[in-house]
Amino acid sequence: MKPRASFAGAAIEVSDLARSVAFHRLWLPMLGFHRVWASPDRVMWSRGYDHFVMRQAKEGVVHGPGNLWLAVSAESRAQVDEVHAELRHAGADILQPPKELDYFAPGYYSVGFRDPDGVPIEVAHRWDELPEIADAEQVRVPGHGVTLGGYFFKPRAGQPPYPALVLLHGFASHAHAMTGLARAASANGYAALALSLRGWLGSEGESDQGLRQPLDVLAAIDWLARRPLVDPKRLGLVGASMGGQVALLAAAHKPPVKAVAAFFAPMDLAKWRDENPFVRDYLDDLCGSEGLPVRSPILRVAQMDAPILLIHGDRDENVPVNQTLDMALALKDHGKDVETMIVPEATHYFTEQQNAAARRRLFDFLRRHLNRS
Repeated sequence: MKPRASFAGAAIEVSDLARSVAFHRLWLPMLGFHRVWASPDRVMWSRGYDHFVMRQAKEGVVHGPGNLWLAVSAESRAQVDEVHAELRHAGADILQPPKELDYFAPGYYSVGFRDPDGVPIEVAHRWDELPEIADAEQVRVPGHGVTLGGYFFKPRAGQPPYPALVLLHGFASHAHAMTGLARAASANGYAALALSLRGWLGSEGESDQGLRQPLDVLAAIDWLARRPLVDPKRLGLVGASMGGQVALLAAAHKPPVKAVAAFFAPMDLAKWRDENPFVRDYLDDLCGSEGLPVRSPILRVAQMDAPILLIHGDRDENVPVNQTLDMALALKDHGKDVETMIVPEATHYFTEQQNAAARRRLFDFLRRHLNRS
């Protein structure tokens, strides 16, 4: 029997953030927690979708009840609703009625309240596995020593054998987040495999920011090429953010793909570390300086043969746009086939209109390179 989850997240206020980080680095990594985000007044540690946040207390604040936040797991959304109803009936201080907060963890749904001492508590339900969806086959795909979860979408247009795509999500995401793009691909006549990278929902292993994940993608390409009705000579890779980075690193192994597209992906991790202080601790803990080059697509351009499309917003503060501009220049200098689309006013999170424009460019690119020879 699978053990019942109890911990979903916590936050504590500390008197000296640097001292606390140094102390907690002694034991949190032993339990699988890594620093994934930092700012001058807080640090977030993560173990998959479990979060532990440390906040610097404001000057003059007295430590005591209320300087802790705790999230406890529920078994279902219905149980979250039941807790809310019971506490509301008892007159408890409800901070947040039941609400979806998918940006925190997949399927995250929670209620927030204070106990009699003022301590904020959250009761939350989140997905343990990828949920079933009606219009796709839920699949288990062999990776490089791990098994990966995902969805396989059949084409809804065109004639067999069909071109096919592997779709890769970004950091802290999962295959379900790629189902919108997968459905668009299906409608345009592509078979689509939306894949959870190792370490994320539905897949085994630990996320490694592009170390072994590209080898998993190579195995997934082989799996996809053997699917009935798929044309093994018309395969493509599409990835967003970390997924775009992984797609390009996989392309450097010269798999049988005819097109690769990367949305707002980190290309030079050493430069990214210097440009974005919020990811510095994450990269230091996970990779170390010696582990950045092997994860940097810009250092592998000579090995990339497939045509490449790079899409990025010019207001991206997470992964600066010069990551894509530098990558495009490096590819051109090596005589590679590369196209770029810089989306005006777009951040790391495209608006609906920006996303629609980017998808039009993506499917135009794919049609040109995955059409029948």
